[in-house]
Amino acid sequence: MGVVAFLFDLDGVLADTHRIVIDGWHKFAAQHGRTFSDEDIVERLFGRRTVDILVEIFGIDPADATDLAARGMDDKRAEVAAGAVLAPVRGAPEFVRATIAAGIPCAVVSSASEGNIELALEHIGLGDVLDVVVGHDHVQRGKPAPDPYLSGAAALGFAAPDCVVFEDTVPGIAAAHAAGARCVGVASLGRPELVETADLVIPDFAGLRPGDVLSRLVASVPRAARPGARYPDMSTAAGGGERPS
Repeated sequence: MGVVAFLFDLDGVLADTHRIVIDGWHKFAAQHGRTFSDEDIVERLFGRRTVDILVEIFGIDPADATDLAARGMDDKRAEVAAGAVLAPVRGAPEFVRATIAAGIPCAVVSSASEGNIELALEHIGLGDVLDVVVGHDHVQRGKPAPDPYLSGAAALGFAAPDCVVFEDTVPGIAAAHAAGARCVGVASLGRPELVETADLVIPDFAGLRPGDVLSRLVASVPRAARPGARYPDMSTAAGGGERPS
C-alpha cells in the first residue's frame, strides 16, 4: 500500500468504553423523560458527537446543545473515579506501540471530548505515545461526515486516501470512506455485522501486527469496488427515522 498512516477511533477501538457510554446515555435520557434500550444506543448514538446527538435525537436547540457539551455534560471522570472500568480493547495498546515502532504515524480521531480522550488514553496506557488527537470540537461536522478523518490525516501530513482508519461504528466507517480512506472494522462488541461495511473486519487487536493489517488490506477488494456494494442509509443508522420514546 506504500507509505501509510493509521487513524484510530477511540471508544470501542482502543478503549472499551461501551458500558460507561451506554450507562451515561441511559442516565441523561431518564433525566429528560426518555427511554432507550442498549441496542438503541449502540446502533444510533455510538460514534457520533454529543452535540449532534443532543440536537438530532433529543431535539435540543443547537445553541443549548453546544453549551451542554462545552460544560462537559458527558465528562466521564466522575464515573471512572467512582469505580467504572475503563480498559483497553484486547491487544490495542500493544498494536499501537508496534505500529509506532514500525515507523507508521498514528493519530486518534474521536467524537469524544478532549477531556474524555485524555482520560481514556491515560487509563489504557497510551497517553505517552499518541499525541496527535482530533476530538469533537476540532471539526465543524462530526462523523459520518469526512471532516474528522480529513483533519486527522492532515495533522499527520498525509492525504486521507493514504491512511488506514480503525473504526467500530457505522457513522465512523462512513466517515472514513467519505474521506477516501481504507477502513478496518473492529468488532469489539462481538457483533461483526455492525462493521460489515468496512474493508476488513477484525475482532480485536490480539496477536495482530501492523504488517498483517496492511497485507490483508492489499489482498482485499476495496469496499467501493465490490459488486453491488453500497453504504448504509445514515438517516436511520445514525439517528434518523423513528426515535425511541
